[in-house]
Amino acid sequence: MLIRNINKINKSKTLINLNKCYYASKKNNNNIFKNETVDGEHQEIDEINDEKYLQIYSSSREEMINNIRKGTGKQIYEAKERKLTHSIKEYRNEFSGLGNGNKLLDKSVVLVGRIKSIRNSSNKLTFIDLVSSYSNQPIVDDVIKVENNETLKMTGAQFSLQVMADFKFFENQNHYPILMENLRKGDIIEIIGYPAKSQKGELSVIPKDINILTPCNRPIPLKINDKEIRYRNRPLDFLVNPENQRAFFIRSKVINYVRSFLVERGFLEVDTPILSTNVGGANAKPFITRSNSLNLDLFLRISPELFLKQLVVAGFDKVFELGKQFRNEGIDLTHNPEFTTCEFYQAYADYETIVKLTEEMLSGMVYSIFGTYEIPFPANPEIKLNFKAPFQRINFIDKIEELTGRTLPKDLTSYDCIPELLDICRDNNIHCKEPYTPTRILDEMASTLIEPLCIQPTFVIDHPLAMSPLAKIHRSNNQRTERFELFVGGKELVNAYSELNDPKEQRKRFLAQSQDRITGDDEAQILDESFCNALEYGLPPTGGWGLGIDRLCMLFSNTTTIKDVLFFPTMKPIEQKPNNKDTK
Repeated sequence: MLIRNINKINKSKTLINLNKCYYASKKNNNNIFKNETVDGEHQEIDEINDEKYLQIYSSSREEMINNIRKGTGKQIYEAKERKLTHSIKEYRNEFSGLGNGNKLLDKSVVLVGRIKSIRNSSNKLTFIDLVSSYSNQPIVDDVIKVENNETLKMTGAQFSLQVMADFKFFENQNHYPILMENLRKGDIIEIIGYPAKSQKGELSVIPKDINILTPCNRPIPLKINDKEIRYRNRPLDFLVNPENQRAFFIRSKVINYVRSFLVERGFLEVDTPILSTNVGGANAKPFITRSNSLNLDLFLRISPELFLKQLVVAGFDKVFELGKQFRNEGIDLTHNPEFTTCEFYQAYADYETIVKLTEEMLSGMVYSIFGTYEIPFPANPEIKLNFKAPFQRINFIDKIEELTGRTLPKDLTSYDCIPELLDICRDNNIHCKEPYTPTRILDEMASTLIEPLCIQPTFVIDHPLAMSPLAKIHRSNNQRTERFELFVGGKELVNAYSELNDPKEQRKRFLAQSQDRITGDDEAQILDESFCNALEYGLPPTGGWGLGIDRLCMLFSNTTTIKDVLFFPTMKPIEQKPNNKDTK
């Protein structure tokens, strides 16, 4: 049963009174709406998931908009540039020094924003909370120091301002009741009025006119408790929870810092193909699509590495690319099929050069964004992650041998070592899944034994040759490579190495990876002849580096799920229930 309290508007019109509207519970207790009502404030509800209610709300809003059009002659959705005098932030900076109760009636201002709430004090006085986004939100605190030392509170990524809509200051007083009756939470409006401060000291604007630029035709709830709804409906999520925007301001700062850092050091930003007939550059399972024009399968890239190194062969000594990669693998707290990386390659550098660049970049980035080298560890805020260089180092093989008390087989590239590796795993409660290859077993050993030790920024260095098909053999140990991974908070952020530039050795490594694929490892790399051919022209000694942007943003925004740093994370579609009426 639907219960409504109906207001009579213009005598012949009926509209929903959103102050007191609510749903009665059905017998099965489904679709119950919990209303948060405040005297004089328009309806706010916790959850909105009832199509019948949405239809009624939309219909009522359409009627309200028609009331405004007919009663005031104002245009809605007008294609016209708004000549603003201030943003809300600028307004607060300029007029926060007003004395309590003062009004500047000789000063006209024009502001825009979205209605956060409306409170009807009387028929001739309405208070509106107006919010607007700020495109360069501070990251460290939720406050801003304005010019006169007033501390300005922010709501997430929004600035707010009180609008005191007073009947006696309206230029066309016939418009006042029509607008106040038909404005709703979520409407985007233009305020033309005067600066003022209330008797209680609240900075305000007194409108002499209000224009609706865009009405909100769906109700905005007070809160969203269901994370699934948040991730599936990002516009609603950010409107209800503006604090969730903070991670994306951090993301923007991270990307801008990385780009500026590399450009300032002479790197050229490039674009390489996302679709290709070959797949390589990482051990991962690709997405496959079909080109109708070429009549062949194409792969979405899993890494730009092989293309970027070909550019170094061509004479571009310093290149980098910020972009999307795609891997057809599992979705979990730190993995999304589509993700963002930065890779750079520098001729005449080795992995020690890249270690120093990594420390310099991340230390500078943390200090630039947060004003300190220490940030909280998301899994345990009492722990502070210290990004001041130098970072600690762990040798891959030495640490595993230390922790297991066993010496690893000398030749880890041979399948003959698998039984001994599995025996070490069993003795140390390390659980490996088939197919068994040296690469997969060693990776599981590292995940179990080494990664949990890497809470503070830590370089894991000198990986086994079997795990690093694109890295150069270590200059002092031919079973290890000149490679490092940077872990922070137990998660990998960076993978880098001295690049293998011997074409004959590269072909040999690719063929060894082919054996892994035959064994059943569909993430092993495939021989890329065009890349090997390019190496034959001569790749100078090169250091290469890859950073996971999303994971770094997770760390900086103090979140434990990658979905919180992706505007639109990959989600499984909601299964639609069949309509019995359509079933024959």
